[in-house]
Amino acid sequence: MRDVVIIGAGLSGLSAAYELSKQGKQFTMIEVTPALGGGIKTVNHNGFIFDRTHMLHTINNQALFDDYLMEFNLLQDVRYHDDGRLSFDGGTDSLIREFARTFEAPIMHRMAVSTIGMMDKNQFGICLENGMLLDAKSVIVATPARYAERILHTINPQISYQLLDYPYDTITRVSFGYENPPVDLSFDLPEDSPIVAIDTIRGGVRIPNDDGLIVQVALRVAPHDLPQDPVGEIAALMGWDLNPQADYIATWEESDPSQWRLDEHIPKLQAIQQLLPRGVAIANSDFVPTRSAPTLDDRLLQGVKAVEKIMGDFAS
Repeated sequence: MRDVVIIGAGLSGLSAAYELSKQGKQFTMIEVTPALGGGIKTVNHNGFIFDRTHMLHTINNQALFDDYLMEFNLLQDVRYHDDGRLSFDGGTDSLIREFARTFEAPIMHRMAVSTIGMMDKNQFGICLENGMLLDAKSVIVATPARYAERILHTINPQISYQLLDYPYDTITRVSFGYENPPVDLSFDLPEDSPIVAIDTIRGGVRIPNDDGLIVQVALRVAPHDLPQDPVGEIAALMGWDLNPQADYIATWEESDPSQWRLDEHIPKLQAIQQLLPRGVAIANSDFVPTRSAPTLDDRLLQGVKAVEKIMGDFAS
């Protein structure tokens, strides 16, 4: 029987896998997509390196994050910007690749978990949608809340009740790559604009030439509501060159977990932690007890705390 099954191979799940591997625990990871990283994905278009999600990241716990960078030999690949945020020269996927190199464990790709249940006092059953059943001493559910709600229902319906109708804003990110960028990137958006953020990176490894520019525009727009030519329409609105050398459009439904904006967010998470049985932990940006947007290190710490919980349950 496995020590642990980790459901979800996003950043929090990989952080948990890393911690378990350091402690010599046997685990299996289940991931519904064909690749590791969850919503994190990096692509190279015409020499420009684009990220599917944020390309600039906020960090709260610098010491924790630097420990990971040193362990993974990534210090030289991280670039700090004037506003205090950071980016990865090789794209955020470089962090995912380094996590993946730290452990050797079975990874079941393209597998979806329907539910988990208690088989006996010290054994959980993990039911997959294809009919397979895995057993484990402990389970870490590292999925977005909308999936954790279903997975945890059999263990304790009250947990599912707390996670029911977890709110998200769907964010579409449109990235532009310019070898000879516009001089003026200033803009004055109307109040009803769907654009929620505009981030830029100049020069560096991500861009074919030192004078080049990547602009990432985040819109609170679902795919079916996008204009026919979002690249052209945004460029025209901003007064930018209508023909960038590269572009990339990506949508992630769970990109902006928005329950942290609600007063009941932290009390709900505290209630869920009390309801979780021994041997079960949760880890995802949706579960960060914060009243501000979860940061990159928040997501890493979720995996660390999940492992601390189940290790404590093992010992007790």
